[in-house]
Amino acid sequence: MIRRVSAFLILFFGLMTLVSAQDIKPTGYFLKDSVKIGELVPYSLSYKDKKNRPVIFPDSLYDFSPFELLDKSYFDTHSDSINSIDSAVYYLATFEIDTVQSLSLPVFVFTGNDSIPIFSEKDSIILNQVVTQMPDSVSLSETRAFQPVSRQFNYPYWIIALVLLGIIALVVGVIWGKEIAKRIKLYRLMKKLEKFKVEFDMEIENISSDTEKTKIESLLKFWKSYMESLEQIPYTKLTTKEINQIQNNSSLEETLKSIDRNIYSTLAVTTLQNDFEFLKDYSVDRYNHVTEVIKNA
Repeated sequence: MIRRVSAFLILFFGLMTLVSAQDIKPTGYFLKDSVKIGELVPYSLSYKDKKNRPVIFPDSLYDFSPFELLDKSYFDTHSDSINSIDSAVYYLATFEIDTVQSLSLPVFVFTGNDSIPIFSEKDSIILNQVVTQMPDSVSLSETRAFQPVSRQFNYPYWIIALVLLGIIALVVGVIWGKEIAKRIKLYRLMKKLEKFKVEFDMEIENISSDTEKTKIESLLKFWKSYMESLEQIPYTKLTTKEINQIQNNSSLEETLKSIDRNIYSTLAVTTLQNDFEFLKDYSVDRYNHVTEVIKNA
């Protein structure tokens, strides 16, 4: 019997607490009398309750229909010895076209293991309609003038294209890489030979008995430089004897010795054109040998 009375008393006082909490409604109202569509309008919400009782105000997750929440400001709690006052300002906007729009917001009061929503009285605001009457027809002006539009760079397509080109280049390199490298090398050797023959012929035509020995030496060095790039042998640093040891060609040896005599002896220049013609022919022969080695590699 005592347990039943105790349970009844607990339930009674709980209900009395709930009723007393619900009697104290929050105060909510718009800070403007009217608003335009999309215009910011502040809404003030405050609640006075017993001191130290937890109270929660609506946040961005709450549905503010027919308004939309744009921003909010919460203020510090003000308390005296008995009561506390909490307040906030919500900055709202409406995109509805109703002439009068109303809003009532709650505060959530904790009563133990649960919370009770207590709503403020509804406050209304008038919508200022900019267009009060729609015309039957609209007069539109036509223009055919060209309006330039800036072109945007299509990065996704370019990235896809570059990836595809990279894949194609990789496949080509794996399958035909060696053959392509051969053809490129042979083409470069051919162009070097053509350039060498043209320039070498021009120099040979100008050789005579009056040609300066320094000019002859320069022409011989020019031949050695070409042979060095062709066979990857340091001709420019080798003597006639060392070149013959590498090439083992008696005709080449005799020709180089003849040119050396014309450079270093005090005798007049003789038979140099024939000597340099031989060097040119020898270069062509070595070019053919090198290219055959590359082709058969």
